[in-house]
Amino acid sequence: MQLTVIFSLVFAIVIAIFAGLNSKVVEVNLLFMKPEMSQAIVILISAIFGAALMYLLNFVKSLKKSADIRVLKKANTKLEQEKNDLNNRIKEKEDEIKLNDNLEENKIIE
Repeated sequence: MQLTVIFSLVFAIVIAIFAGLNSKVVEVNLLFMKPEMSQAIVILISAIFGAALMYLLNFVKSLKKSADIRVLKKANTKLEQEKNDLNNRIKEKEDEIKLNDNLEENKIIE
């Protein structure tokens, strides 16, 4: 996490320096208009939109992972319950076998 923050800060500083070095006025061709603005502003706006897009994509990925975790936890709970039920059945069968063995031993002794 800290490495990501450090990398993001370094990247932001590099973009700011790059934008500052490119301050010439340029014409930006948008769909229905052609505004003139500083090349630095175009670079900064592009970087901001790119960062926002990456944030949204990461957010969607995080939501999917959370949903997967919820499904896996539910399945895990179900499997744990099934395991406990099977362990209880094994214990019951072992007790039944011990009881049968004890009865047979008593019959042999008599």
